[in-house]
Amino acid sequence: MKLLLTGDSIIAREEGLKEPRINNAIKAKIPDIEIVNTAVSGVNSGAFYALLPDLILKVERCDKLVLLLGTNDIAKHKRVPIAQFKRNMALIISSIICLYYPQNVILISPPAVDQNRQNKRTNREIAVYTAELIKLAETYNLNFINLFQAMIDHGNLTTLCKGQLDDGLHFGKEGYNLLANLIVKKLQE
Repeated sequence: MKLLLTGDSIIAREEGLKEPRINNAIKAKIPDIEIVNTAVSGVNSGAFYALLPDLILKVERCDKLVLLLGTNDIAKHKRVPIAQFKRNMALIISSIICLYYPQNVILISPPAVDQNRQNKRTNREIAVYTAELIKLAETYNLNFINLFQAMIDHGNLTTLCKGQLDDGLHFGKEGYNLLANLIVKKLQE
């Protein structure tokens, strides 16, 4: 299986490895998988749409596409209003489903944050943006992973959101293992 992973820093960060940490975590669970990762740290939905040809459309077609966006749209210092975020995501989705049929797309919500260390995003705001992504996934019949809810259910956001930056947002090994487990489970359904 060949997998295209794309989105923002949650998908892009290496966290001390020579490849994105999420690639490494998925390969540990599915050793023979081939992964292409085109994620861009700091990208929001509008910038991602502008980069769509390079990040998805010009990339050799894979079996599945995994997309995680919204983390930067929610940030207070570069907020994209929810209505615009929804429009941007609808444009992205409608552009990619000509290449990747809906059953081959996995849309992932932004992650929850450790609010004791993260001052640019709140879990309340993330829940609102996640609700819009759920509606879009249903509208376009996409596979959906509610990473936000899985992290809340896990309960230990301090551990999940402790990566090298230690900013309450970016993951370390435990957060990436949780995300990889969710992706692998969805791939095997």
